[in-house]
Amino acid sequence: MEHLDVLIIGAGLSGIGAACRLRMDHPGRSLALLETRGRPGGTWDLFRYPGIRSDSDLYTFGYDFRPWREEKAIADGPSILHYLKETAAEYGVDSLIRYHHRVLSADWSSRDAHWTVTVERTRTRESGPDLAPAEPVGTGEILQLTAGWIFNAAGYYRYGEGYAPELPDRELFAGPIVHPQHWPEDLDVAGKRIAVLGSGATAVTLVPALAELGARVTMVQRTPTYILPVPAKDPIARRLRGVVGPERTGRIMAEVSARRQRYIWVFCQRWPNLARKLIRGIQSRKVPEGFELDKHLNPPYRPWDQRLCAVPDGDFFTALRSGGATVVTGRTTGFTERGLRLASGAEVEADVVVTATGFTIQVLGGMELKLDGVPVNLGEHVAYRGVMLSGVPNMAFAIGYTNASWTLKVGLLTQWFSRLLSSMDRHGYTSAVPVAPPGMPTRPLLDFGAGYVQRSLSSLPRQGLQAPWLMTMNFLADRRDLQKGALADEHLHFSGNASGAAGSAADRFVTLESGMRLCYRVEGLDDGEPVVLLSGLGLDLAAWPAEFVQGLAAAGYRVIRPDNRDAGRSGRMDTPAPTLLRQALGRPMPGAYRIEDMADDVAGLLEHLQVGRAHMVGMSLGGMIAQSVAAHHPDRVLTLTSLISTTGARDVGAAAFSTKRRFAARPPRTREEFIRARVALMRHLAGRTHPADPAREAELAGQAWDRGAYPDGGTARARQLGAINASGDRTAALTGIRVPTLVIHGDRDPIVHPSGGAATVAAIPGSRLATIPGMGHYFSPAVVPELLRLVTGHLAARTVGSV
Repeated sequence: MEHLDVLIIGAGLSGIGAACRLRMDHPGRSLALLETRGRPGGTWDLFRYPGIRSDSDLYTFGYDFRPWREEKAIADGPSILHYLKETAAEYGVDSLIRYHHRVLSADWSSRDAHWTVTVERTRTRESGPDLAPAEPVGTGEILQLTAGWIFNAAGYYRYGEGYAPELPDRELFAGPIVHPQHWPEDLDVAGKRIAVLGSGATAVTLVPALAELGARVTMVQRTPTYILPVPAKDPIARRLRGVVGPERTGRIMAEVSARRQRYIWVFCQRWPNLARKLIRGIQSRKVPEGFELDKHLNPPYRPWDQRLCAVPDGDFFTALRSGGATVVTGRTTGFTERGLRLASGAEVEADVVVTATGFTIQVLGGMELKLDGVPVNLGEHVAYRGVMLSGVPNMAFAIGYTNASWTLKVGLLTQWFSRLLSSMDRHGYTSAVPVAPPGMPTRPLLDFGAGYVQRSLSSLPRQGLQAPWLMTMNFLADRRDLQKGALADEHLHFSGNASGAAGSAADRFVTLESGMRLCYRVEGLDDGEPVVLLSGLGLDLAAWPAEFVQGLAAAGYRVIRPDNRDAGRSGRMDTPAPTLLRQALGRPMPGAYRIEDMADDVAGLLEHLQVGRAHMVGMSLGGMIAQSVAAHHPDRVLTLTSLISTTGARDVGAAAFSTKRRFAARPPRTREEFIRARVALMRHLAGRTHPADPAREAELAGQAWDRGAYPDGGTARARQLGAINASGDRTAALTGIRVPTLVIHGDRDPIVHPSGGAATVAAIPGSRLATIPGMGHYFSPAVVPELLRLVTGHLAARTVGSV
């Protein structure tokens, strides 16, 4: 069964944002996004009605790590969707999305500290490339996977069903009845009478868009809404763009707009009568002569008790003044043959009725949640910091602001979630769960007056009356708490410290005193002599043959396998990467780290594990690191085994031209490209005598990708190669090694010529060379038994020392 470190549900605004954050902060974690539909974008791909746009500025609606660069502050749906797709591609998230995967249930196992997730791989109707994506139909294949964490970014409403009130005599009306959530692609509105039922953001967006398409539009509202014109292009941003450019303008305006939104909301809440007066004053100058302002634009509630509708450049009022749109206020009681019937007895004639009446609330994507097989009643759980739920381990969820841009909150909670994962790694914890105080008073999750929210409060989780159980709607306060405040408190309980787990092969993490974050695995007996296996250039800890690792463990050794820095799930460096020319010429890069620094990482790991001395076994680059540990940390080493490695001297161990050409190729950008490239490389390195198995190597390559070989332009591997060049010839240091040393090489190695192995033996006093005939730069299953025999024989023959 496939296991993921983090499973993200939903590939919309929140899901893509969370995945990008994890890509940046935790590149080594295995990650996937499950999306029910066939395209990314969530809301911004689902909604296709005319005029679809954001109802807040894009400077705050965009991601904090990728500012909005366009001129329009209030952007249309296609522009937002393009921005989301570009962001996903830029951060390598697009290749992680699995479409047509609907999560049915998730069951947390306390014993295993992970979720078992049941997924339906849905089927779809056929749809052309330029049409709206077909929605899933029928029942598809059922599959299961496990996940250490679930990040639920499925939104707050049901995608397959919008809310429409039950109005009598629906069958009398001969024309189409359309919900904006399911807008027909072939609906021609030109010259038609259209009644838009509703007064929220969707209705206010539809009215001017339909009028511009030539329709005669009547907005039929039961209750008026606060509608305020705003500039489509922010005047402050327009001036800034010419001075500091689009990128910096986006960053500056994100802060300006967030504070402005907050101040407007506070003003409306503190001085509602004055705010109402100011809004009405602006509206009075925008509506046509004779418009009944008190009847149609005079809500019975205070400003921002429900979301205030912002209309770019006052397009809603322009439609009213042009005569293309009108407003009717009154309760709708049903349909007639010609349109809608009002409680007053009046009739609104229409050829098409649009029910812009809101959403059907659905949290967590409608999946069934269980804890050790027991179903979870969401109404009995309380939100913790607006990120997790009380009593539910290892699950985060995304709920944005109702009084500001949704993404402002999502950005903060994903940063907090990332910090939490880092902290758990440092301490070896496997689970985190918020625990609410017994008898704590609660209130509804959302203090928001919109009808679609009020109808569903009983099915939603609750919130407390004070932090950290309060769902605050204050971005500035949340930023202090979630971004800069203390990560955990007495309410967040951790468990599963894995630092002493015997025989565990799970990934563990440590942040060394140097600040380097290493991932490692420990297998075998706790009291066995420790053996450290160090991987080669660009390879993770899983590159060691499983038979070799298991053989060492079976022989009674405690096997420790770290991911080197810039590989696997260990930390990525920000030091400069050498260019292809520098790599080819072997020239050191200023500011690059060295082999000796990587050896210090190994010594720091042993210190963390409280291991005094260990056997060092390294392949290729790992052999160089093992040599350096023995040379510079001799008190840490029992024996040294250098496999298919060299001394760094330029006149020995040179790679064949065919190998250099492969390393100079364009780095793969997708998982599929990576697998193809890795299989081809391994077949080349293996040679003809003991060829690589393509199927086995494809599987290992997929695992390597999932553990962190993400598309970074090859910079991580280049930095490791830069370390080799920066360290140069290490022959002088090797002459000081005094521990028993075995050098193993193949006589068909195309990347480290056998002369490298011979030079290593010549440099290290008392060392011996073992050559495996036919072996290339690859540990084929055919040579693993001989490799294991040589290594275990060397370890057992050492002079007994203190461990």
